[in-house]
Amino acid sequence: MQLDQVRTVLDRPGPYVSVHLDVSRATEDARQQLDARWTTSRHELERHGIAPAVIDEIGERLHEPTHLPGEVRRTIVATPEGVVLDDARAGSSWWPEGVSVGPLPDLAGWLGMVDGEFPFVLVRADRAGADLEVYVARGRGVAEATSVDGETMDIRKLPEGDWMQKKYQQRAENNWQANAELVAGQLRELATSYQPRVVIVCGDVRARTDLVEIIGEVPQVDVEVVESGGRAAGVDEDALWADVQRVLDAYEARDTEDLLQTLARGKAVGEGAALGVDPVVDAFVQGGVDTLAIDLATAHEKAIDAADHPGLTLPESAAGAGPLPADQVLVAAAAMTDAGLTVLPRDVLEEPVAATLRWG
Repeated sequence: MQLDQVRTVLDRPGPYVSVHLDVSRATEDARQQLDARWTTSRHELERHGIAPAVIDEIGERLHEPTHLPGEVRRTIVATPEGVVLDDARAGSSWWPEGVSVGPLPDLAGWLGMVDGEFPFVLVRADRAGADLEVYVARGRGVAEATSVDGETMDIRKLPEGDWMQKKYQQRAENNWQANAELVAGQLRELATSYQPRVVIVCGDVRARTDLVEIIGEVPQVDVEVVESGGRAAGVDEDALWADVQRVLDAYEARDTEDLLQTLARGKAVGEGAALGVDPVVDAFVQGGVDTLAIDLATAHEKAIDAADHPGLTLPESAAGAGPLPADQVLVAAAAMTDAGLTVLPRDVLEEPVAATLRWG
């Protein structure tokens, strides 16, 4: 993932308040549970001397409805100037809830949820047109939804082999093709705006076939077809989204495998990759990190003192702060040097952190 949002946060002077809390509304007492969690968190921030106006703003945002189903985590980062990051994500998280104040933001819980995500479009097609839903990432609500409806034709019962049947069938097929062209035109506009990585098509078999043939021409966009789902009322949404998740998981798995192969090649030839905390920090000092691969939990247990690494690019608030959690330091360094980031478990990396380099 790219760290543009993190860079925007770090461009504002700290210290940073980091809040990562469960804001789910799926149970009857969810609101009361959130109130209790926030009361505890508020007292913690007051003990740190955070300005009342900043605390109030954080509390208001935490209590805003997310309109997301199931489990939901909300991450908020604030500086003395106010909130600089506010993001809610559906789904469970392995990272514990928490509130912290420090010279760097604590974004591990958020990064664990957003890493590997990319924009995609879900197209529910039938022979009259399609419903198109744009998602900037899984775990987020619909960013934009639109429908395309072309010309429809009444289904007539005509004798088998009758010349009128053949004429009508040809008209119907031309009509379906024209409707698919309309859908493809709308999809091209959405692709220009959102740059989706993949378009996932479901619905009527004939409509899917016509549409896939056309949108396969959209540059730099993959097309995947799933068997469940459609435009009709009563479709099994659970089955559809299970299929969608499988498609997205497959893309993430391929990305991970590509990164691991790059790291393995670099390790084998002794260039193009760095493994371990100190080698990765040295690579950041040289401005050579292309992508940081990190096990957030293990890296969090280690410390890095910026004073021991002259030239390490960090916000001013962290420069003289002494030893800080390695995950926070490395994520900040990646964001400030335009490096990418991938979250991986240590049993895959063999080290808490690794990096692919911009040069060999």
